[in-house]
Amino acid sequence: MSAVVAGRRGETRWLMLAIISLGFIALTLNWFDAATAFPLIGAEFKVGLPSLSYLISLFIVGYGLAHIPGGMLATAIGMKRTLVIGLTVQGVAGVMSGLSYSYLELEWFRLLSGIGGSVFIAVAFAAVIVWFQHSQVTLALGISGGAAFSAGAAFALYIWIYLQNATSWHTSLVLAGVFELVIAAVTLAFFRLPEGAVVATGSRFEKAALVAAVGRRDLWIYGLALLGGYGAYFTTSQLFTTYATTQRHFDPSMGGLLSALIVLAGVPGSVAGGYWADRSRNLKAFVVGSLIICAICLALIPVVPTGGLWVVGIVIGFFLIFGFAAWSSVPERVSGIRHEYIGTATGLMLTLAAVGGFFIPILFGHLVPATSYRTGWLTLAGLTVVFALVGLFGRNATAAVAVAPVETARGAAPGSAAPGSAAPTPELAQPSEGEWI
Repeated sequence: MSAVVAGRRGETRWLMLAIISLGFIALTLNWFDAATAFPLIGAEFKVGLPSLSYLISLFIVGYGLAHIPGGMLATAIGMKRTLVIGLTVQGVAGVMSGLSYSYLELEWFRLLSGIGGSVFIAVAFAAVIVWFQHSQVTLALGISGGAAFSAGAAFALYIWIYLQNATSWHTSLVLAGVFELVIAAVTLAFFRLPEGAVVATGSRFEKAALVAAVGRRDLWIYGLALLGGYGAYFTTSQLFTTYATTQRHFDPSMGGLLSALIVLAGVPGSVAGGYWADRSRNLKAFVVGSLIICAICLALIPVVPTGGLWVVGIVIGFFLIFGFAAWSSVPERVSGIRHEYIGTATGLMLTLAAVGGFFIPILFGHLVPATSYRTGWLTLAGLTVVFALVGLFGRNATAAVAVAPVETARGAAPGSAAPGSAAPTPELAQPSEGEWI
């Protein structure tokens, strides 16, 4: 690869990352905007905290169901088509959520919204990896799946409060859905994959390779490790406003800002986590250590002074996404999954984590009315620690990631094809001792 071609590809990959990141923003905007509307939804449909927390879980049911099928769909029809389908389904569900005039209707469309987001996200991680496989892959995953993810959630949890007040919660959900449909159109028009990529136009479905991918022990270990923290994070970020306003007497706008800062803290967290994880093989420390810090802060929520809520909230948001950047690189850096199956492998991990995302908000929503918020927060902390410890059984990365493409004496970047030769096909790494294949 000449220096000129390498430079053009370097510019293109950042443009592709920007497009994928817009998809992440749209995904979380249409995920968290319903949480912003919880007080209004509760008043209109005459439902309380258990029913509102159930809406969080319903989204994650759909979100967990379609991760693996989404990865398989990408293998069959290509990443680009799958990305567009996921964004379109969630965008339509967002519009229909805003047009819902009964709690039952809203339930169904939140489920459909989760399915669309699920199809998009697993394939989006794989698309980032394909573009950044030779350098800065963990940083790129942190920017898209961490910073952009957090930015969309922050818009939903704070900016959308003012939009709802100016219009209605119905209109605000419709507008979020329309925004995602626009991003789907942008992705269809401009997104592409690197020339010669195996996944560019879809690949032949290979059952044996798929079984080998999902049989990797570390995918299961790291997926389970995030289960408690995943559920706790989404419970906290979406119900912290309710806690702050009802128990700590925050003004609603300040409560929304508090929740927004939790997810906004993930922006620097994702960049810092991706930057340092790229330079380290010890991904286990990033994942497990971050979850333990989050658990400590969850346990502090009911005992810190009111002003201290800002600190513990920001620390939770920072470190959860700090570790998530390393977590999302496990299929590539630890398990060596072939690129056309990364979507499915990532989908397996996300599906395991989504089990917590489903049960933990429901548990919190029923536990708090029966006991207290204090018990609820301590339960979230305990579950985060218990599952985080599972991560200690996972392996670390085989090597640190190059921080920039390096030209060899022959003018080709390591791992790229020599001029005039065919591009190499990434293979599934050979299983090492202890793998389940």
